[in-house]
Amino acid sequence: MASLRQIRRRMKSIESIHEITKAMEMIAAFRFKRAEGRFSRLKIYTGEMEGLVSNLSKDAGESADPLFEKRQVRRKTLVVMTGDKGLCGAYNANLLKAAAAWLKTAGGAETALVAVGKVGADFFKKKRLNVALAIPEKSSADLTLAGRITAELRQLFLSGGSDSVELLYTTARAGGPGRNVIVPFLGLNYLLEKNKASAPPPPRNADGPVPLPTQYGSVLLKQAEKRAGEDYIYEPGFESVFMSLVGKYLEGKLYLCLLESLTSETAARMVAMKQATENGEEVLDHLRLLRNKTRQATITRELSEIVNGASVLV
Repeated sequence: MASLRQIRRRMKSIESIHEITKAMEMIAAFRFKRAEGRFSRLKIYTGEMEGLVSNLSKDAGESADPLFEKRQVRRKTLVVMTGDKGLCGAYNANLLKAAAAWLKTAGGAETALVAVGKVGADFFKKKRLNVALAIPEKSSADLTLAGRITAELRQLFLSGGSDSVELLYTTARAGGPGRNVIVPFLGLNYLLEKNKASAPPPPRNADGPVPLPTQYGSVLLKQAEKRAGEDYIYEPGFESVFMSLVGKYLEGKLYLCLLESLTSETAARMVAMKQATENGEEVLDHLRLLRNKTRQATITRELSEIVNGASVLV
């Protein structure tokens, strides 16, 4: 049995860790609320923008811009949005597993990865995978960073470096863990296909065949139906207005995915730190009980020694 000194030393060390995890839980909760607020506000704007661009693309067609060109997919790029650090449970590990599964199911196409987040950038570098771009600073996600990544991806697509660009990130869900999903980003011919099909396709589930609990399709379908009969007057002209909207839509969509990914990451970190804090409390309770038992055994032994010594003297 451990001595009282060893038990007290261990309790002191666990109490220190418990205080740290409790503080980290509170910080993660604050960051989660802030990220969730930004994500919720931007979601409304991006949904309206996607519906508007999708509706206007009916008049533009594939000839409007090379971004709408339908290509034979020989080169595929996946943007993987991981965290900048750990201590968030299986959040990063699940994303990296989903990226590995995507690489295996590329169908013979040449693949490349874009790592957004330090964990993903370091992992792909260690595995010596084909990384077209690394952005190890997701935690500082803002519109400037989204614009920078969007410009890089547009250049990659327009230069022929990739025929398809998709985004892999974790959705934010209240009261439960998010799911890893893959959504199309470039080329934009999927917007034309939405118009033909009337209902937009939902994001692909990167975790497996489980149906996604999302209202993504129904929301955009209602928006499309709402705009179906709308006519517009363009100043200075349709092409300049449409191209400006496309650029803003792409930046907004990428920024929305960054914020949702950040929201999901902070939620995962908050849950992980809460579990660590609760585990620490359980260990402390066990050590307190062990300390009391050890102290009681020590006192009992000392009393027995005193009684035995007294009986010898008598």
